[in-house]
Amino acid sequence: MTEQHDDASLDAGHINSTRPLTPDEQASVDTIVQRVGLSRRYRGVDAAVISRVAHGVLAQSSSLADAEKRTKRRLHQMFGAYTGVPEYARHLLTIQHAWRGDLHDRTFRDACRMALSSHASTRERLPLLDRFYDTLWSHTGTPNHVLDLACGLHPLAFPWMHLPLSTRYDASDIDQPMLSLVSGFLDVLNVAHQVGITDLVTTVPTTQPMADVALLLKTVPPLDQQDAGAAARLLRGIPARAIVLTFPTRSLGGHARGMSQSYRARAERLLAECADAVTTVQTLEFPGELVSIVKRRTPAAAPAQQPEAGDTPHG
Repeated sequence: MTEQHDDASLDAGHINSTRPLTPDEQASVDTIVQRVGLSRRYRGVDAAVISRVAHGVLAQSSSLADAEKRTKRRLHQMFGAYTGVPEYARHLLTIQHAWRGDLHDRTFRDACRMALSSHASTRERLPLLDRFYDTLWSHTGTPNHVLDLACGLHPLAFPWMHLPLSTRYDASDIDQPMLSLVSGFLDVLNVAHQVGITDLVTTVPTTQPMADVALLLKTVPPLDQQDAGAAARLLRGIPARAIVLTFPTRSLGGHARGMSQSYRARAERLLAECADAVTTVQTLEFPGELVSIVKRRTPAAAPAQQPEAGDTPHG
């Protein structure tokens, strides 16, 4: 799952289905997972995520072909609209060749900027890089441990975060090739990290010790579309002292369409629902992005599930 905007709003209806499948339905889901996994755009997406999406659309579908089409459409709305068909390996090679041990080096930053521009959400944030993080840290404190959820390519903005290389940076999303770029990038910097697949609809991540700051950037809208309770579960359970929630205020096409007011109201409802667990520190608005910074009142609730296998610890 990656950062999301209204231009790619999901089809009506949640896609997180928990109804048990019949053997024939399970066979259909397995076939869809196999077929979708062969496509160039989605072959790196975690099979469990594809299975969950296929499960959710099956009852609405008139045939197996229709269910496959609906699954791909939902994945496009959740993920593919923001990534296209990127060249992660090429970006990593360019970054590796550019690294000379200096986060301020222009050639290295240009390589990072090029990779960031290949993902819609991080491309939109490029004009803000020089002031975005200093503003966040002024309210959260400078973190020694960052947890970046539904990260996309956002960790590649590390050179602008003004954090020391001794910072621990953990990240998760649903696409393994993208995460391989993220992990490879952090390897280049020799930044300690754990990068792995996590489906935030079904899993609240755990990390020990608790992170200083968790980043949940433009992620609540797609969670809402898939499971109305997912965002609240996540906010209650994220193991971090401070949490940065952001919402898009413009569509991918650059249109505002009342999004700032709508998402400001959504943020207020979510934070009110979780008021026993978090308290709002500050609300900010950058061009294209509404930010709510909250701090935890109580220890994070124990998640119902453990993180999925396949995480890659480093450092």
